[in-house]
Order: sequence, then C-alpha cells, then structure tokens
Amino acid sequence: MVKSAGGTVEAPGSNVRQKAGINRAIAGEAWGRTVAMLEYKAAERGGVVVKVPAPNTSRRCSACGCITPGSRETQARFVCKNPGCGFEAHADTNAGRNIDHAAGQAVSGRGDLGGTRSAKRQPPTGSHAA
Repeated sequence: MVKSAGGTVEAPGSNVRQKAGINRAIAGEAWGRTVAMLEYKAAERGGVVVKVPAPNTSRRCSACGCITPGSRETQARFVCKNPGCGFEAHADTNAGRNIDHAAGQAVSGRGDLGGTRSAKRQPPTGSHAA
C-alpha cells in the first residue's frame, strides 16, 4: 500500500507528492495496534481473528484453485481461464471465497462463530422478537 509513486528518470511517476502524503497517513495509523485491538475485542466476544495472506486472493479461482493469466478480466469481473473450469463471479466475491477458504471458518461481523450468540448480546425482546 505504501509503494512509492516516484517512478524512474525515463518514466516519472504521477501525483508523487500526493502519494507521499497518503503513505505518511497509512504509516501513521499503527496497523499493529489496530490488529492487536481487533484480536482483543474478538477474543472478548468469543471470536477469533484469522490472518490470511493477501497475495493472489483476487487472482486465484475459488472453484478450482488455479491462478491463470487473464482471469481477472476487469476490476469487477473474474472468469477462470483454466480449461474445464470456466468459473465466473464478481472479483470481490471470488476473493472473499478464497479468503474464507484460507481462514478455514466463517466469522460474522459480530465475532460470533458457527452461529452462536455472543455472550454480551441480549436476546431480542418486544413485539418484534421472532
């Protein structure tokens, strides 16, 4: 994320000063502290944080597992070029399936695992309860 936009003498980068400002902002966010707090809060609620390596999550086919050139047709479209597969999906959906597979388990936004209710969450009450 903080790769330089400087370029080379033959092919100078564009918006280098703006990119430098973004790089400073990203570096100043203390990602390690953010991850530590996320892990703490997830554990407090009975959940876990699973770190998944990012490389190729958006280029690997979530159906067959192959990484073939040209499968990421556009920013939003993924079509597996592996002969015999042909899986098609939105690129983010494909990446999400790869991340879910790598994590080995689904975790909801509340931190619940396997559909169990968080200890701190109150059961629904009133006329709208199901």
